[in-house]
Amino acid sequence: MKKKILCFAMLAFSLLAFTACKKTTNVVIDDYVIEERCNLFVAQNDTYCVTFSTGLREENYALDGVKNNMIDFGVLTLSRLDHNPLAITQCNYTLTINDQILSGELKASGYDNTFSADCGVRADDNSVVSVQLNFDGVSFSSQLENTVGDFAVDKDAALKVANAELSNELQNLAKNKTDFEVVMKIVKDYSSSEVKSYYWYVGVIGVDGQTYGILIDAITSDIIAKKV
Repeated sequence: MKKKILCFAMLAFSLLAFTACKKTTNVVIDDYVIEERCNLFVAQNDTYCVTFSTGLREENYALDGVKNNMIDFGVLTLSRLDHNPLAITQCNYTLTINDQILSGELKASGYDNTFSADCGVRADDNSVVSVQLNFDGVSFSSQLENTVGDFAVDKDAALKVANAELSNELQNLAKNKTDFEVVMKIVKDYSSSEVKSYYWYVGVIGVDGQTYGILIDAITSDIIAKKV
């Protein structure tokens, strides 16, 4: 079990892609988050998992120490539960958010074995979300469940944990007058269709290349892993 958690944590830390923090001696991490995933809608069967993660992020990523205009985003992602590559030539989607219908094509990710698309919209936690996917003779149709509603640790609480846990690292960056950026994501354990483990991931990257991050259990607020 420990080996599984360690491998999963290492995978999560590969997600670093971050935000800008102004130079200050009293760093409050949540003041400078440039990517904030607010909810995660999920549906899966024995083979595939579909997620729709929405929130706010900086309009144009730039590791420059300046927080720019934030825009809505919503990323629809298809993956295999066994993490094997998706042997797909084309995947078309129809995504319904309440009365809004969006359609398009999922594209292969350059980072992992998934297909995804940024639909450019943010859903409320109470939204009714469903999806229809068609790829290479396979049809996947389902309503997606917003998992954040089951979290005992909300976004703000997770950021407080991160701020306290990474306090020394943040103060060192500020002391050295190093600009940095922060990203907040929701991470799911995809290892089994029976497992519903979710984590808040908070990552920090300095313009000098220093990176820090923690993985926080969304139910207990325990620190699952820390990278410093």
